Amino acid sequence: MSGRHTPPPPGLNTGPLPRRSVVGLTLQLWLQWLYVLPWIVVYEACQLYTVGESWAEGNSTRHILTPAKYRLERHGTPRDWEVWADRALEIGTTVALRHERDRRAENARGDNRYKHKETEPTTFIKKRYYRGIGAAGVAALAARRGWDVDWTRSDPENVVHLVYRQPLGA
Repeated sequence: MSGRHTPPPPGLNTGPLPRRSVVGLTLQLWLQWLYVLPWIVVYEACQLYTVGESWAEGNSTRHILTPAKYRLERHGTPRDWEVWADRALEIGTTVALRHERDRRAENARGDNRYKHKETEPTTFIKKRYYRGIGAAGVAALAARRGWDVDWTRSDPENVVHLVYRQPLGA
């Protein structure tokens, strides 16, 4: 894929974000278990009921600060952050492309009540995945996958929105 991407508008800070504080990270690492353990109990209890599955489905343990993520936050190099962000991009972009391809395949079958609007696949990545490389780093990583940053929708301090502007193959 190409490495070219749309440059950010002038004046927008797209560099690495400040590191999180040692105190905050340490407190999160050790105190998160006060809310994670009860949440796991609630989640498992909700799985017993049909309504609970949809209620708890969107909430998972993916926000837990693991020892590996703690080390990344404390001592991660830009290369370490690239690897971390690239893994997140791989998942997000794959899901977005699959979703749009599925919608188009459903339209092609013609057995649905209405036709889905065909759009450019979009996804986003949150700052917890790119803090050490900044939005500019995300733009370079995404460009390698054929994605481009939508700078009008992005807030580099919090989230970067991506759009796939290439032909959507099968």
